[in-house]
Amino acid sequence: MKKSIICFAGLLLAACNQTTQQSSLETAAVAAPPPAEEDMQSRPPIYDPLVDLHKKSKEKYAKDHAECRKQAEPQERAARAAMAQQQTGAALQVAGSLVSMIPSNNFRHASNVATTSAVMQDVGAGAEAAGAARGAGATADYALVVDTCLIHRGYKLLR
Repeated sequence: MKKSIICFAGLLLAACNQTTQQSSLETAAVAAPPPAEEDMQSRPPIYDPLVDLHKKSKEKYAKDHAECRKQAEPQERAARAAMAQQQTGAALQVAGSLVSMIPSNNFRHASNVATTSAVMQDVGAGAEAAGAARGAGATADYALVVDTCLIHRGYKLLR
């Protein structure tokens, strides 16, 4: 039973580490072309600016907005990676809580379960907080790029 708990915790930590490694690779390889299977334009935008469309065509705005989103694609990828990190951290915290519910038949086993649970929850909280901080900055950068692009194309932003 003890080995299965440690193995389960190790698998979860490895999954968290894999996410961290992937996001650090994405950060390091900013100039690398994005994978073809992940098209940002097909996803809903993470930010929609409030634009005054008085005397503007909605079709032209949709085209301009899509082009501005294309310009802000690196920031959007960073924001989505941060959201994934935040979700992974939350999942790790939940898994740590579930590990704490494993029944124990002796003190040593209970101590190991409690330690494993606490470590998983702490690592999960750290990953979630780091993802939230990165996500806030990347989303603000994304909004700035989209807003600036739309302003340069002659649109008035209402906020």
